[in-house]
Amino acid sequence: MIIQPPSVLLEGPTGTGKTDSLLTFLEAGLELFVLITEPTGVDSLLISAERRHLPIDRLHWCAITPAREGFKDLDEIAKKISLLTQEGLSKLPPQGDRSKPKWRESLRCMSDFKCDRTGKSYGAIDSWDSTRAFALDSLTGLSLMAWDMVVGTKPTASPGEWQIAMGQIERLVNTLTSNLRCFFTLTAHVSRESDELTGGQRIMTSTLGAKLAPKIPPFFSEVVYSRREADRFYWSNVTPNVDLKKRALPFSDKLEPTFVPVVGAYKQRLNIIAAQQHAAMKGAQPSPKNKLPLSSSSQPK
Repeated sequence: MIIQPPSVLLEGPTGTGKTDSLLTFLEAGLELFVLITEPTGVDSLLISAERRHLPIDRLHWCAITPAREGFKDLDEIAKKISLLTQEGLSKLPPQGDRSKPKWRESLRCMSDFKCDRTGKSYGAIDSWDSTRAFALDSLTGLSLMAWDMVVGTKPTASPGEWQIAMGQIERLVNTLTSNLRCFFTLTAHVSRESDELTGGQRIMTSTLGAKLAPKIPPFFSEVVYSRREADRFYWSNVTPNVDLKKRALPFSDKLEPTFVPVVGAYKQRLNIIAAQQHAAMKGAQPSPKNKLPLSSSSQPK
């Protein structure tokens, strides 16, 4: 029996060590693959590896940043902004060249992960097993890619265009948390949004639209909030007014920022299942002296 490895949503403000902690997958003995959507993501990985004294032979990354348009495109849309009303801008069709969206480039990376460091292709991430971990760093860059694919350089969008972009993000997160057989982590920034259920304010996953934000955490087995106190970094799964979830980690607001216990808990579950299966098979095999004799009607003629 194969059980799916945990998927972790690691969210928190900028500068709270989210990317840095991804390197702990190496400390857990796994091979780590990171799809980077932020301009300085590679720097963060290498600095973390150096600080932890970790070799990078099991570290792979593919960097795809959302920025696409040049200054000419920015000037063209600025011209339209200076001439049109908000209503006129919203009625514009998608602007700019959308023939090669970064969103699709990211999907191609997941379909066949080619490491920027080694130049080697490692196949589709949904073909990997639990000896590997895939991290998408971060949802912020991915959200910008979805927006760019739908509206291009257009400065605003119609409700329908918002729905299309949000739908693509939700569908991808659902696929990543449901179809993978490797460890998966999504890093995300946070923002304060209005909670439609309570009417109050909550800290939510930062993505396109307040309606999409609360739909992201339920997909994951662990939802952890990263935070910093002076020069110390912590994880929390008890921070008030944040939708958090725990399976393997204990309840605490000062968890060590490491994936090692998440990997360890998964391996322990595998050992328990293997032991139960072994015991069941052993108990199902009758000893020769306990075998029942054949009935007269079933004995060979």
